[in-house]
Amino acid sequence: MIALSRDQHEWGFASGRVSVLEGRLVSSEFFHALVAIEQSDDLLHRLQETQMREYLAPGATWEDWSAITDTYFCDHVASLRKDCPEPTVSDLFALSNDYINLKRALLNLGSYPMACGAFTEGLLSSVAAGDLGALPREVREPLAGFSGGFAADPNARLALDIVLDGAYLRQVLALGNKLGVPLIRSWLSEMTLARAAVALWRAARGGVNLRLYQQHFLPVAEHNAVLNELIASGDPQNWGAIIPGEIGDLWGEAQQVDEDEQIMRFGVLMYNRLTAVARRGRLQTMGPERVFGYLWGLLVEIYNLKLIINGRLNGIEPDLLRRRLREAYV
Repeated sequence: MIALSRDQHEWGFASGRVSVLEGRLVSSEFFHALVAIEQSDDLLHRLQETQMREYLAPGATWEDWSAITDTYFCDHVASLRKDCPEPTVSDLFALSNDYINLKRALLNLGSYPMACGAFTEGLLSSVAAGDLGALPREVREPLAGFSGGFAADPNARLALDIVLDGAYLRQVLALGNKLGVPLIRSWLSEMTLARAAVALWRAARGGVNLRLYQQHFLPVAEHNAVLNELIASGDPQNWGAIIPGEIGDLWGEAQQVDEDEQIMRFGVLMYNRLTAVARRGRLQTMGPERVFGYLWGLLVEIYNLKLIINGRLNGIEPDLLRRRLREAYV
């Protein structure tokens, strides 16, 4: 078992604040009860029991739901970032939003809706104008081989998506190395391997030539050899024997359900494992693991709330939603 960091007194204030915020997260039982609610007014009433109540302003509509939850999460990340002696923990959770904005900049879409990340509007405007110089190396170098025109060329657009997916994982691992906390670095390693394998799985199912991933997605640090072997083997049904450790076991377990459910099932199993590992941060009195674990738990809560509300409003059967719920952090 990986030891928690020690003597991290400078994290005392942020960790103390997190100990209060953890008490506001909701349990798995809450989510299962929420799935069973049929009337939208009753859903809204139950949401008043969560931290989301402060964001459910009078007059807001369900069409605003995704934007409300995104703003809610971004505000928490930005607020905790101010209290942390090292902003990298918060930056890790803002990074996916940074990449949403970055893709919009590269496509010259002109607005950047995700506001909690380290990619400033000035940086994104420079990218939109063709200047990649201020981007992190993990994404700047693979983009340098393109001449633009992503919006007009479907093949270039596909390549861009693959480049950004790989760059995101490389940057996550680089931030983990910078932070230097063994539990968090190990967690990030498992997460990036799982996400990379799923990206290849989806591409294979979609008929995409996996050689494009060798060209535009790799390298992904310590996982390069495994990912190259997955690409060479071809059939995702057999990848559980290639993927090391418990991730490979979970992959094999996911193959036991109907084919259409396999990717979803692996995602649930893998994210539940990541939550179990991150939950060890609650044992940390003062340290980055405590803040990291809370932010992961908050992200799981956001996912479950989006899944349930959007699913119920769109008439998705409760049993299907229950199978897709992720275990709560608390």
